Amino acid sequence: MGAAVVGVEPLIFNLHRLGSLHGRPIPRVWLVTGGGWAGRGIQILAQLVSVRILTQGLGTSGYGAFAVLAGLQGWFLLADLGIGISIQNYLSESRARDVPVDDILFTGAILSLGAVAVAATILYATGPLIGDFLLGDLLVLTQGERTAAFYAVAFPGVGTALGGVIYKIWFAQHRGYLSQLVPAAGAILGTLAVWSAGRALDLRVAPALLLYYMPLAILPIVALALTVTRRTTRERFRRDLVKPILTRGIRFWIFGVLQAGVLQVDYIIIARVLNGRDVVLYSLASRLFSLILFLYSALLMALWPVFVEAITKGERTSVFAMVRRYLAVGFAISLAGGTFVALFRNQLVGLLAPSLGVTIPITIIMLMTVGLMVRTWTDMFAMTLQCMNDLHILWIVVPIQSVLSIVLQTWGANLFGLPGMIVGLIACFMLTVSWALPLRFFILTRRRAPTTG
Repeated sequence: MGAAVVGVEPLIFNLHRLGSLHGRPIPRVWLVTGGGWAGRGIQILAQLVSVRILTQGLGTSGYGAFAVLAGLQGWFLLADLGIGISIQNYLSESRARDVPVDDILFTGAILSLGAVAVAATILYATGPLIGDFLLGDLLVLTQGERTAAFYAVAFPGVGTALGGVIYKIWFAQHRGYLSQLVPAAGAILGTLAVWSAGRALDLRVAPALLLYYMPLAILPIVALALTVTRRTTRERFRRDLVKPILTRGIRFWIFGVLQAGVLQVDYIIIARVLNGRDVVLYSLASRLFSLILFLYSALLMALWPVFVEAITKGERTSVFAMVRRYLAVGFAISLAGGTFVALFRNQLVGLLAPSLGVTIPITIIMLMTVGLMVRTWTDMFAMTLQCMNDLHILWIVVPIQSVLSIVLQTWGANLFGLPGMIVGLIACFMLTVSWALPLRFFILTRRRAPTTG
């Protein structure tokens, strides 16, 4: 893997030089974003193949269980206590001030390892209870199989949280393309593993989860280990950095938990309120739209260190210009993606899950396109506020949004089924963060001394 990573960087460097030959160098943020899109493109193909394999091998009930447990990935990624994001911001700030970063990197990696170990222990103890709560209505699985299935997704999930620290480090170093290419390699390996298992024996939920998600954890952990150990003579664990890194990390972690209460409860609600067909239908639709959203998310992750450096230098004009420019890009991506899904929904479902005999209603596609545009707007301002290390408004608004998310999605699902649940999710955004976050951003930015950037 190390050789593959090293081989990518000269390509990116040569692309940057190629743009410079014409007197207009390619902005590095677009190189990072382009690498992210290329990596995600590979993941898209791998996921399309894996969904087809899983639906054929597991059937409707089995794939429903797989989808519900796979929907917990966002919770497992919180296992690092927000230390990864904390390190990323410290590295970007140090880069802007030309301060050495080796000790920050090493100390943060060790702290992340300890946090993930604690999380894995808690999940091991609570696994049987969580498995029964989520999958208790699926009579196709015994209690032992439900617990095994939960462990099969939980332990690789927390491993991915640990390995994800290297992704934050790469973004801070403006090498975010690696943060997309490595998961792409993991998705390919996971898909191949599931395909091989499906050909050799009858596919079961727990082995399928373990085979698919394990490579996504192993590859970044190896990359993090290589990064931390290759320069040990210059790196040391500094106790004076523990409190600053943890303090800022826990603030990000709290926000992450609140955010998960908004975005990661959908499968839990469907599993408890709706039926297995709705789980499959929502899984197919949300998978398509999450891939569209990632095109914008890759751009935001590449912009994160650029925003941190511009904010640190007080370049207010540049910050406003980037917000306007990339919001327009995000809306264009959302509309184009939603239109594509609407036009080719039958072909897409036929490609993803031909054996299930379902189709995505146009109402669901329209609602999810609206939700995608709302996310485009709010994600931009959530990112900029985190770049400013200002989470005060998020601590006030997001808890309210989390409660509204659970209440409105459950209420909507009980009254109107799957469309009602999606409307409830959109409503919780519109009532809270869609206006509060931009307002806080403009207030904070205008307080800073204006510069031309």
